[in-house]
Amino acid sequence: MNFNEWLALASVCLLGAVSPGPSLFVILRAAIHGGRWLGVVTGIAHALAVAIYAVGAIVVLSGVLAVGEGALMAVQAVGIIWLLKLSWGLWHSRAGHMDISTSASIRDGFLIAFLNPKMLAFFLAVFSPFVTSDGGFQRNLVLVATPAIIDGVWYSMAAVVLSTEAMRQALLARAVWLNRAMAVVLASIAVMISYRLLANL
Repeated sequence: MNFNEWLALASVCLLGAVSPGPSLFVILRAAIHGGRWLGVVTGIAHALAVAIYAVGAIVVLSGVLAVGEGALMAVQAVGIIWLLKLSWGLWHSRAGHMDISTSASIRDGFLIAFLNPKMLAFFLAVFSPFVTSDGGFQRNLVLVATPAIIDGVWYSMAAVVLSTEAMRQALLARAVWLNRAMAVVLASIAVMISYRLLANL
């Protein structure tokens, strides 16, 4: 892969990473209530899920594996349940501070990406011009590493900025309403995914 190809790939992956969505809310929650380190770790867990999907997209595009519609619908259904669970927890957090364990935050960071059915579709679209039958290990490694590193760096930077003491205290002072706003957004996303899932049945 030459530099121009890589630059095009990296640009699209960066745009995908910085787009606001449920992943940012999970990182935001970890950074506000758990501090900088927890936000960064959650971002890294999210990047791991991105890498897994990138590998999956390469496998699919290489013709080794065909993902059936039923499998994607099952992932969507689990994703809906997970979004609603996160939404419920955020809405009912009464206190300004939430106790979030490291393991729970890592789990949430990983699953919010892994249970996103749009992730595979995104990588199938992005990787389609770059995957070749004779691409080789090095080319495929670049394809996997590029979005994973960009994703991890972006969310880690977001966690660092959001967890500065002044920013963190300002957000904590409004944490109850912020949590409820995030809960509404996550629930709305779950409803939209549910509607599309039912429409395809």
